[in-house]
Amino acid sequence: MLDPKCFSAQASTASKVACSQPEDPRSVDSADIKQPTSQQTVDWRSNDAVVLQPLYTRNGSGTSSPMIRDRDYLLRGMTTERGQSLSVDLRQRHSHPDPEQTNRAALDDLQGGVTSLELRLDRAVRSGSWQVFSVNRTTANEMPCDGIRGDELLSNELLGEDGVMLYEASDFDTAFAAVPLDQTAIALDAGNSFLAAAASIAALWERRGVDPTEARGAFAADPIGSLSRDPSLSRLRGKPMLGLSDLATWTSRTFPHVSSVAVDTTTYYDGGGTDTQELAFSIATAVQYLRAMTTTRDSRTESLSIDHAAAQILFRYSLGTDHFLSIAKLRAARALWARVLNACGGSPSSMKIQTCTSSRVMTDRDLNLNLLRNCVVVFSGLLGGADTITSLPLDHAIQLPDTFGRRMARNTVLILSEEAQLRRVVDPSGGSYFFETITNQLCEQAWSLFQEVERRGGMLACVRNGWVAKQVAQSAQKWASQFAYGEKTIVGVTKFVNSRDRVVRRAPPDLDRLREIAMQRCAEHGDAQVAIPLFEHGPNLAEAMFVAAQSGASIPQMNRMLGDQASREVSQ
Repeated sequence: MLDPKCFSAQASTASKVACSQPEDPRSVDSADIKQPTSQQTVDWRSNDAVVLQPLYTRNGSGTSSPMIRDRDYLLRGMTTERGQSLSVDLRQRHSHPDPEQTNRAALDDLQGGVTSLELRLDRAVRSGSWQVFSVNRTTANEMPCDGIRGDELLSNELLGEDGVMLYEASDFDTAFAAVPLDQTAIALDAGNSFLAAAASIAALWERRGVDPTEARGAFAADPIGSLSRDPSLSRLRGKPMLGLSDLATWTSRTFPHVSSVAVDTTTYYDGGGTDTQELAFSIATAVQYLRAMTTTRDSRTESLSIDHAAAQILFRYSLGTDHFLSIAKLRAARALWARVLNACGGSPSSMKIQTCTSSRVMTDRDLNLNLLRNCVVVFSGLLGGADTITSLPLDHAIQLPDTFGRRMARNTVLILSEEAQLRRVVDPSGGSYFFETITNQLCEQAWSLFQEVERRGGMLACVRNGWVAKQVAQSAQKWASQFAYGEKTIVGVTKFVNSRDRVVRRAPPDLDRLREIAMQRCAEHGDAQVAIPLFEHGPNLAEAMFVAAQSGASIPQMNRMLGDQASREVSQ
């Protein structure tokens, strides 16, 4: 979809193209094209200050960039042998609190063409606190974020909120009943409990007889992203990067087709940030994770090389309805990441990218229009070379999606990739003067912002002191004012409103019943009282968690093990 400004301002002010017809069309020079007299009335600037011109030529395109070598090859993304289609992983997200309901929806998605499942665990698990599941709650060894009261972590309201209630091995078994785990990739969003959740999934793979070389998925350890998304939740016990490093080394040598780390910057874009900010913050976060994965804390632990550490990272980006900038953002991300790896002494490798429809473009009014917005986003992801695509249902903004919403979400990807054959084209925007120019502009601006983050102490420090949130808030305020003054439009909300349309509301699931069942089971298993010495199983935290999960430990139990270990380290 072209921005209306491309027609309203440019069509009335741009000069006509006046050029003779040379014998060789490739010999056309920019001097043959008359330039407009008033540049300000022709050019349009995005929120990133990316200048969009009405016409691009070879001389002004800047196709050669000093950012990286072999630029054209690295911007293409994943490729396959000639004559074969590109494989696109269709990953559907599930967050219904009831594991049985999640299982029915997952099986329906798999039958309808979904190739991988992403489970978002509830806020109780994502908090990383075992105290939520305890009857006699204390905050003795809890370390919440600065300025957050401990009693905010102890409410039963976190159980089942915004996620699936998966607390022990039997819950995971219920959610994945009849799911072919040897053929289906499993991705997690477990927040601060990424170690315990990864160990639970690994234990389930072993129980189902899945060979480690056949297991596929993403454990998605992202402590910086968890802190950015919900600072009211307790952060990882001890050093924030300790568990991430151990999980990466254990995953690298155990599960060759599983990524352990996620750089999820969708929070910044969904919160009103710009494409440049999302790119810069994603690279800054990835650099922080690279440092953690390539550094050993003592002589007993191991670390990864730059190349092996980079292979453990999955990048998640939000895409909006400006498909030009969305495609350029994915291309710029590969250029920036290649420059980082080159500076670190590694070899430029393929960048694993997952794209998702931004929640800020999904409305709760005139839901059918969300189908069109989602179609634009999926189109951008496919043409931008995303490896994994998550398509949000049209009713995402109102409540948990129904069967029809999930079906339309997955079929949007399937139609564009299977019927429209978009997956058979590698980097179709490559060579376009327009795309090459805006890709370069995004690279330069994002790299400057990334350097600013590094000068301020790195991404973790900038998130903790609120600098990142301040930058995003400024962009969000500007973005909101554009809608308030009519500079931007949301069809069906700020313009062309359907007077007959009503806001759809759905009854939420019975959380009281599910919470009561969960608390009874936790009390029966003694999750609040049982503590197992962690390092009896070895110096690697992830491997120790896996052994505990094999023995039947639940996520609250494993989180307490981690909390007790951190308390002992502090006391020593």
